[in-house]
Amino acid sequence: MDLLGDMGHADQLTSTREENKVLLAKVKELNFRIHELKAENAALKAEVEMYREDYSKSSSSSRRTSGPDSYNTGDESKEYLVDDDADDDFVTSGNGVYPSDAAVTLPRIHTGNPLCCSLHPDDSLLATGGADSNLKLCRWGLALAPGDESSSNAVANSITISCGAPVICCAFAQVSKGRTLPVVAAGCMDGSVKLAYCGIELDSTSDRILVSNGDDDGGIKHTKYVKTLCWSPSEPILASASADGTVQLTRVENVNSEAGAVTLETLSSMHFDEAVEAMCYLNNGDTLCCYVRGNSFLTCFDLKNNSKQSKMWLNGGSVGTAGFDDHVSFAVLSLLPSPDGRYLAAATDTSRNIIMEIKTSRIVKNLYGHKNDSYSTPKIAWSSNMQYLYGNSQDENCICVWDIASASIVNRLEEEGSGHTGYVRDIYSSRSSDTVVSVSFDKTAKIWLRDM
Repeated sequence: MDLLGDMGHADQLTSTREENKVLLAKVKELNFRIHELKAENAALKAEVEMYREDYSKSSSSSRRTSGPDSYNTGDESKEYLVDDDADDDFVTSGNGVYPSDAAVTLPRIHTGNPLCCSLHPDDSLLATGGADSNLKLCRWGLALAPGDESSSNAVANSITISCGAPVICCAFAQVSKGRTLPVVAAGCMDGSVKLAYCGIELDSTSDRILVSNGDDDGGIKHTKYVKTLCWSPSEPILASASADGTVQLTRVENVNSEAGAVTLETLSSMHFDEAVEAMCYLNNGDTLCCYVRGNSFLTCFDLKNNSKQSKMWLNGGSVGTAGFDDHVSFAVLSLLPSPDGRYLAAATDTSRNIIMEIKTSRIVKNLYGHKNDSYSTPKIAWSSNMQYLYGNSQDENCICVWDIASASIVNRLEEEGSGHTGYVRDIYSSRSSDTVVSVSFDKTAKIWLRDM
């Protein structure tokens, strides 16, 4: 009986194994079909956008549409003629000159994964924030010195600033009226915004966190994690946006590095129903542009006119002018104006980057060829000549480079070319030179320069 029982168990086990093989084969087949359907869906979305753009162009040779200039003046009735020559933007392909050489690799810049990066206005100082709750300030130029240890020495000599929570975003104060405010801001997972001194007296022993000496409770605080930060290019005003749906504008003045103090003045707070995913200043700081999750438009605030609101529709025009409804099936997760201030790049969670003309809200180019979804963190950066756009991709450890005129990827900065070996978490381009920086889950920061 025991022998028969063992044989029965063996037969049952064999049968179960065969059934598992069949099921695994079926799962593999279904996964392949899902991949095919996703590819078809992406292609259909691209085709729909193409039809929409063609319809919009052919519906009228010259139509009127409102633009951000109307909210600069507060005159909602002011209109702008979109002339026939507008389609000539980004016609000529790039000249092939853009940062593509990983000239510097800074190893293990954080003990955990780096999450964000930014460059000082004079390019001398690199700021990175990490999951280790630290903000790092590094003089990356030290890594260009001869010797195999120069990169490691640059990291070893960097300043570590403890922020008490993972640092999700960071930004240096910009040049204002010929002067640079020696402050870098760090947006953290606990909803706080830390301000740190970044002046010339860099040493590894001092506590560089600046505490408010004003009448408030000592700092900038949101109730949920900080999504994005941006400084006005014309005044020492910091905008911080959070997953709690708030945006706060704070004037930062009277930095005292010896006392570790700074004066903070809350100028205004804005409240939305959903998370504020992306934000930037337009029109030399006169306009604050925000994307709130679930909207089909960007909300623009005229800061010179009592924060009067207007909208930039993400379907390429004002409601009723583009030939289709105002619904969009994507979220904008990153916004960045072009170096000359005329265009706005938007990275979305549907494997699509958009170039818009700020004055008219017209979509100039749609950039595809990468992969990003709602679980990714799409980032973008302009080349200084405005001919190329950099972006990350969810399923590739690389930086994609688009030629904007042809709307095609002309380069992938990847591992084979001294690129990153892990997911690229953030990208930042200099406002004053051909320099691009990136941080990755391979725990490195890279500085990309023009290949001479």
